[in-house]
Amino acid sequence: MKRLILAVLAALMLVQPAMAQHGDEADIALRRGMMYRDGGDAALAAHWLGVAAARGMPEAMFLLANMLLEGDGVPKDEAAARRWLHEATQLDYPEAWQQLGMMEKDPEKAGQYFRRAAHALTHRAEGKR
Repeated sequence: MKRLILAVLAALMLVQPAMAQHGDEADIALRRGMMYRDGGDAALAAHWLGVAAARGMPEAMFLLANMLLEGDGVPKDEAAARRWLHEATQLDYPEAWQQLGMMEKDPEKAGQYFRRAAHALTHRAEGKR
């Protein structure tokens, strides 16, 4: 039953690009990546998250960075993970600031990252993003 549901969801995801408006490709790729991640196919998840990340989706950048840190579906690559996290911080994605803060060995710099994360969360909560 679970396989049938996943197959139907996958088929629907393949039809969506034809229905999507211009600019929705990143969102569709993000949803595909999350669907494959939830379905246990980390390699396909990483592929689609990479597509979404390359198209400017900070959530995808963050998720892909964590997959790179863990070696989940991709070879471990801390340098690539940091690059994606930095890209996401350029879009003021709070979770990326927080992750960089947790990875930082310098307490002062880590504190700066955490303050930026808090600031970005405040903006998100106020709807200023």
